[in-house]
Amino acid sequence: MIDTRRAHQMTKMAMFEREESDNIRIVKNHSRKGYLALWTMIYSVAAVLVYLLYTFIGIAIMIAVYEKGVPSIAWIIFAVVYTSGFVFHTYYLVKSGRKKAAKRYDESNEKNEQILEQYKILDDLYKTSETSRKIYE
Repeated sequence: MIDTRRAHQMTKMAMFEREESDNIRIVKNHSRKGYLALWTMIYSVAAVLVYLLYTFIGIAIMIAVYEKGVPSIAWIIFAVVYTSGFVFHTYYLVKSGRKKAAKRYDESNEKNEQILEQYKILDDLYKTSETSRKIYE
């Protein structure tokens, strides 16, 4: 005979695992420190690539504006603005990316704990049904 409580619990767990499998996988495959380091590197590389694009656009604009040649002071100002902008842009992007990665990891950890609780409930249901079966025999 089918125990409806166990069937209901197994269905509930299957639906949860199907919906949250990607989130649970983060915790199973990475430590928190490793996951944050990975996303810090990804955001760092993205920040550098985006800022290199900004640089090429800035240089192209400077050359287009100054038809006879770019004065030295314009290059100095561009270098100062570029360097300070690069530092602040990279810092902000990496910090916000790390914060997002930490939030994703923590949410994944919560989902993993929820599924473990569901497994414990199912295990308890199996144990109680086994004990009740032994009592009746």
